[in-house]
Amino acid sequence: MEHEKHAYQQKVDAKLKEWDAEVDLLKAKGEGLVADAKIEFDKKIEQLSNHRSELSAYWDELSDNAEDTWDSIKDEAEEKWNKLTKAFNDFKKDLKS
Repeated sequence: MEHEKHAYQQKVDAKLKEWDAEVDLLKAKGEGLVADAKIEFDKKIEQLSNHRSELSAYWDELSDNAEDTWDSIKDEAEEKWNKLTKAFNDFKKDLKS
């Protein structure tokens, strides 16, 4: 179980770093938007940041938990992961439209 937890931690950490880099790129692209579009863009970036912060805080809590609680907590982590993934993918899709 320790190996599974460690592998999962590495996966989440790598994806969070990837998303951070992509959000930085999106922010740079957003600088050239006109006022109304910029307001909407900033709202969506804020939502992504909130989802990311929520997942990161939960992830820190998860990392500190004992092995016996890992399985029960992993489901909630997956739910937060999926929420962030959907928000991120929806944002990128909206940006391309």
